[in-house]
Amino acid sequence: MKSYIIFGAGNLGSVLAKELSQNDKVLGFLDNNKEKWGKVIDGIEVLGGLKILEKIEYDEIVIASTMRFHEIKKSLLDFGIDENRINKTTQQRLRVEIDARVNFLRDFSSLHSQRDDLCVAEGGVFQGMFAAEINRYFPKNKLYLFDTFEGFDKKDVEIESKCNYSKVEENYYNETSEQLVLNKLPFKERAIIRKGYFPETTVGIPEEKYIFVNLDFDLYKPILSGLEYFYPRMYDDGIILIHDYFTEFYHGVKAAVDVFEENLGHKLRRFPIGDGISIAIFK
Repeated sequence: MKSYIIFGAGNLGSVLAKELSQNDKVLGFLDNNKEKWGKVIDGIEVLGGLKILEKIEYDEIVIASTMRFHEIKKSLLDFGIDENRINKTTQQRLRVEIDARVNFLRDFSSLHSQRDDLCVAEGGVFQGMFAAEINRYFPKNKLYLFDTFEGFDKKDVEIESKCNYSKVEENYYNETSEQLVLNKLPFKERAIIRKGYFPETTVGIPEEKYIFVNLDFDLYKPILSGLEYFYPRMYDDGIILIHDYFTEFYHGVKAAVDVFEENLGHKLRRFPIGDGISIAIFK
């Protein structure tokens, strides 16, 4: 039986803890957020930050973050943790997910490379990793980017809690900025950043037609709002990609798609793209 420390006391951490506890022992969580220290999540304590590792005997550390995996791994290595003690589970998940999404985007863009009159967009940009890929493969298209750049909004978090969709906290994913995202874009002159609460940030945007939209808001209300805004504005062959549809920790995403479909009055043409987490919706 192996003993694990999970770095990241969020939704993914909870899922990984349940998986690992079936055959092995999870000693506790680590997290950089001091407000989480001492809390108990599903019977497992958040022990503290990195320095706790000096006092605990363990076999491996599991990084419970896909978006910040490399950043956390670097901090562990800088702290002196042997790379062989960093579990590769999350890294493998991340690689499969990213490769599949980028390959899908690349191939789809190749079919519409002449349609630079159409727009592309992303809702839920965070640090701009996938926004950069959209910008790369649609270099001539206007790119709208929607994000609070301050993490999850209190209104959306309250809905998540009330409906038991997820265990997120206000301001989660706030480690970002407009400039950080712009610095990653290969054709930043095509980007239009709309900072603030969606869909309020759509006010003033001229009527556009979209060929590709990625919705990565994570939460029920903004996903539903995203579908309500973009679906009627999609070009006939356009696609809305919805991240976290198959996830075990953002149940509001699928719920939002189901509600939108019910309100629409007919079946959506949706299909998985092979990353194990997303669906694509054809207009």
